[in-house]
Amino acid sequence: MPHHEKIAIAGVIEHVFAHRFTVMCDQQAYLADLGPKGAEAFALAPGLAVRLEGEQRPSEIKVARIARKGGSFVEVEHKKPHHGPKHAHPDAPADARSVVAAVKKAGWTVSGTPQRKPKHFELLAQRDAGEWTELHVDFAGAIYKQAPASESKWDLPA
Repeated sequence: MPHHEKIAIAGVIEHVFAHRFTVMCDQQAYLADLGPKGAEAFALAPGLAVRLEGEQRPSEIKVARIARKGGSFVEVEHKKPHHGPKHAHPDAPADARSVVAAVKKAGWTVSGTPQRKPKHFELLAQRDAGEWTELHVDFAGAIYKQAPASESKWDLPA
């Protein structure tokens, strides 16, 4: 998991989008995320002066603590997303050959080289004479996602 820098800013809320909001600080706008539970614990409103602390992510600040100017901080907990059993990633070595073999055993014809991702492989496959499909396959060879193949991502065979 990437390291995210801690950040603390003080400013005025400009826009509110459910549990996300923008804060103007030193003539710069920051996008911040309280999460649904955080938005229940702390009422967001345009024009409200706030102080907040959190982790700077590439797209936003994940708020860990927030307070009205001069007020006490409210702690915000962000729970990790829960993925269902189809999204499990077994502790198996990443071996493209074994993944291709498992996909072929499941009845698919593979085209090209699998693309390795941190916890799975993505590959282009076809079953019988059907449409080309993008498969997401964990390192143990289990197919957990199937999507229509995108021409912009894959060099689709004729």
